[in-house]
Amino acid sequence: MKIRNAIFDWSGTLSDDLVQGYTATMNVFRRLGVEPLSFEAYRREFTLPYMDFYNKFVSLSEEELRSLFLDEISRGEEPDLFPQVRELLCLLRERGVRMAILSSHPQEKLEQEVRGFGLQGWFIAVHGSVHDKTGAIRGILETADFLSSETVYIGDMTHDMEAGKGAEVLTIGVTWGYQTREKLSSCTPDFLVDDREELKELLFRRIEPPAV
Repeated sequence: MKIRNAIFDWSGTLSDDLVQGYTATMNVFRRLGVEPLSFEAYRREFTLPYMDFYNKFVSLSEEELRSLFLDEISRGEEPDLFPQVRELLCLLRERGVRMAILSSHPQEKLEQEVRGFGLQGWFIAVHGSVHDKTGAIRGILETADFLSSETVYIGDMTHDMEAGKGAEVLTIGVTWGYQTREKLSSCTPDFLVDDREELKELLFRRIEPPAV
């Protein structure tokens, strides 16, 4: 399979925001009178869709929880891109790979971070606040005219891998994000990579140069 299109998850995949996400979530817990989790327990328990995670601990609507989380995440320190991510995106862009972002991260915060990293205009689509990632991937395939056979979805969670498989695109799991390698392995992604250099090598072996 040759790759001409790359859809990326954001948090834990491109953006190094695990500590910020954990801190914001635990602050939401405190506001709701819920006992905070340790960092290790959070990484073990956190899942997507994120309401599946919150429903284990609280009984609030998705709208209420999203509002609380956005308030808390906006108070915290700004994240940075993982090392080598900017270089990878630059190289993909130079090679003519069409890119999109698909994330459960709040849309407003996602757009703010993309601008803050100087990446505005690099992506055909930037979709945040996504609950149904399978449907959202299919939507990008349709609106951006991506062929599923030429598209990869790259993420750090089992839900990402399941969504990519559901949309019939190639899946790559990255182990530096919100879930452990063992957990990601359980959903058998097409590829599992442990660092950005490995991801770059994998992608560049499969890039389909644009037609001239």
